[in-house]
Formats: sequence, C-alpha cells, structure tokens
Amino acid sequence: MIIYWSMLLWVPFVYIIYKAAYRKNKITPENINIDSQKNEVFPLLFAVIIFAYFTFWIGMRGYIMDTGQYISSFNSIPTVFSEAWAEIDWEGKDPGWNIFNAFFKCFVSKDYTWWLMTVAVISMISIMIPLRKYSCDFFFSSFIFIALTTFTWPMNGMRQFVCVAILFACCSLIKDGKFVKFAVIVLLLSTIHYTSLLMLPIYFVAKSKPWQMRIFVFIIVIALVCIFAEPLFEGLEDNVLSNTAYAGATAQFENDDGVNPLRALFFCVFPLLAYIRRKSLEEYYEDYPMLPIAINMSLVAAMLNIVGIFTSGILIGRLPIYCSVYNMILIPYILKYGFNDKDRTFARIGIVAMMMVMFYMECPSVYHSELTGWVN
Repeated sequence: MIIYWSMLLWVPFVYIIYKAAYRKNKITPENINIDSQKNEVFPLLFAVIIFAYFTFWIGMRGYIMDTGQYISSFNSIPTVFSEAWAEIDWEGKDPGWNIFNAFFKCFVSKDYTWWLMTVAVISMISIMIPLRKYSCDFFFSSFIFIALTTFTWPMNGMRQFVCVAILFACCSLIKDGKFVKFAVIVLLLSTIHYTSLLMLPIYFVAKSKPWQMRIFVFIIVIALVCIFAEPLFEGLEDNVLSNTAYAGATAQFENDDGVNPLRALFFCVFPLLAYIRRKSLEEYYEDYPMLPIAINMSLVAAMLNIVGIFTSGILIGRLPIYCSVYNMILIPYILKYGFNDKDRTFARIGIVAMMMVMFYMECPSVYHSELTGWVN
C-alpha cells in the first residue's frame, strides 16, 4: 500500500510547498469570472504537479485488478489496421472503445503501457479541469479524490471511468443548460461504455433546485427500481442487453451481495450535511451555480448506492460513480459556506476521519508495475 499512501500524502506535501511559495513570492490565484467575481482558479502549475503524480502511478500500472484483462484485450488487436477494423463488432458492446484501441495500436504504439498511460492522462486531465475551475479548495478536492478511493476506478474500471471523467469535465454544459451538446457527448460516450446513458435523465435532476419535489419524485423512481431491478434486467437480458456491458445480468445479480451497506451509508453523509446546512448554502447558489448541481448529484449517488444494496453491486453499484465525483466539489463548499469558523474545524476533522476509514477499508493492497520495479 506504499504507492497508494504516497498518493494520499502527496497532496499535503504539495500544499506545504504551495504555502511556502505563496508567502515568499506572494503567488495568488488567477482571478477569472466563471460564475461570479468571487470565484478563483487554482494555479495551473500546482494543479499539474498534483495530478501528474496520480497519473504516473495509474498509467504505469501492470497486472492489477482488471487491468490484466484490458492488457490481454489490447495485445490481441491486430497491428494491421484493416485487420483490426474488420474485427470490430459493430453490433456488440461499446464499439467506440474498440475503434479507439485499434487506432492507437496501429498508428500510435503497440506497447500497452503507452496505451494505459494515454487513457490515464485523458481521465486525470478531465478530472483536474473542473476541480481547478469550480472547487473552492483544490487541495482538499484532490485529497478527496484519493481518500474516497476514486483513483481506483481508472485502474479497475478504466473504460467506464473515461466516460465518467469526460462527462465530469463537461459539467459546465449542465450549468449553462446546454442539453443538446451534453446529450451528443453522452451518446458518443455510450459507444465506449453503455452506462453513460444514465446521465441523460440525471441531467434534468442536476438542473433542479435542490430539495424540490422533482428530486423526491426521482427518489421514488429509483426506490421502485430497487424493488423491480432484478426482474427488469432478467426481462431485458435476452433482448436489449444481449450485446451490451450488461449481458449476463441475471447471473450477476445472483452472484453478488450488492453494495456494501457501510459504503452506501458513507455516501449518504454528504447530501445529508447539505440538507442540514441548506439555509446557509442556499444564499450561494446564484454566485456558485455548480454548488446546487453538486448537491443534486451527491443525492443521486447516495440513492443509487442504496439501490445497489438490495440489487447488485456489480451492475447498479457501478452507476453512482457518475454522480459521486461531484462530492469533490460539494464537500469543500459545505465546509466553507455551511459552517461558521468555530464549527468548521470540527466538521473538517470529522469528514477527514471518515474518509481515512474509507480509504483504509477500500484501498487496494497490491500494486504491480514491472517498469518501475514495484511488484507486490
């Protein structure tokens, strides 16, 4: 776990350097009018320093988690493009992913490490951009990315996380109400991972004012999904899902125990805090329009995790990540604007303590990279 703990400790280490540079050279963030004159953009140099370290270890990994399956699939692609193109199953699942891999192997590199690193760079840049633009505490958001073990997704769910990260980078389309552009991107990404389509209905939930009736209607809908999910997947398996990522859904429902209840409970804490502090946060909705979106996304993530308890951790449990990434934006806002100075310290300590427990429980215990010599 040395590698993973080093990623966690990298953030406070860079923070110390940043504060020293701030005091010595009076470095200040670049002011920019994004949502209002109050918003600031974190210095690009330090953002790159933080995420470059994450990207290095994610991109240099070898046979850990399901990366071995990805490597095996990449190595099996023919090096002649006409042959690789002929092997693409257009009626099968996720042809967009196969097209990307074929182009990469035939025209960029046959080395799977460069392929893994390229995907890691795309994912990490897509996460860094909205955090730098919309987080009120970039360091804490980066810490949350590691502490909540979100960093394991580009290693254990690489194909899906590319979609998650790119859609997160497109969060300004939700903020600005550009549904058509957002829908086009979702449809394109659905050729990489079918679950991206979930974001089409969630778009309208995200655009709602927090705690409105339509939010609770959505909760009722997913509660019904919780009851009927298994029969629904059983009915769709032979038809709609036969050639998608959800093929074999019935068997998967029978073979897993659902989302860990402690994990589901953990992700309920953040929307609950937002609700308890809603009066304090509401006055900042206009200045920071990404805040209400993050609240709604956090609530959806919590509800999907609850659904996953009673259905499938393999199927339903993989959906909340599209929304839970917004907790990296929400949590700093809650601490900064939801609490007074006296309570903020205790709230931060409590949240960090919870995240450290989460990190300890869910952090992988194995890292493999032949190129760096870390094999355990």
